[in-house]
Amino acid sequence: MAQVLKDDVQESIAAAALTIFAQKGYESATMAEIARTAGVSTGNIYRYYANKDALFYAVVDDGFARALTLLLRRRMKALDGVEDLRTLAPTAPYHRVAEELLRFCIENRLRVVIVLGRAGGSRYERFSEETVERLVALSIEHFRSVNPCLSVTEAMRFNLDQIYQSLVRTMVGALARFEDEAAIREAIHGYSKYHLAGLRCFFA
Repeated sequence: MAQVLKDDVQESIAAAALTIFAQKGYESATMAEIARTAGVSTGNIYRYYANKDALFYAVVDDGFARALTLLLRRRMKALDGVEDLRTLAPTAPYHRVAEELLRFCIENRLRVVIVLGRAGGSRYERFSEETVERLVALSIEHFRSVNPCLSVTEAMRFNLDQIYQSLVRTMVGALARFEDEAAIREAIHGYSKYHLAGLRCFFA
């Protein structure tokens, strides 16, 4: 007899997988923990997903990773030629793109936590590191658009790497700690003000 798969059971498994992968990380998460959280037997999960890899990449797919990368890039590029963010009108494209990124992160809170902080052992293992590298390159590109004579030393690159690692860790921390949208916004907006002010001073 053919197996009858139920959408609500599959949705419960996927939701539980996101929770456990975000809490424990890809490597440490087990199918048994996911099953307990979903309220199903471990064997029942295998009716829907062949193994942990299949489940992981079903809930955190390449399309999501590409979308996050694109939004981060668009947010950075929206600042090209802008010397001081404080001079931008509320209707400036940067504010619209920044809101789009934040909304995406809130709506995909656990997926962002996973790919940027809990993906060790998966094909997204270097996603956080690669994101920091892209942000450093885009930051240098931005400040060169403001000051074409800017010279960037290896020491400056090292410091920028530390700055953007801190930014990514803070995003992951805020999204992991808070479920309430208002709290997430408060935490990320507060840190962003500190981050942007620090960058202005760093390149001054």
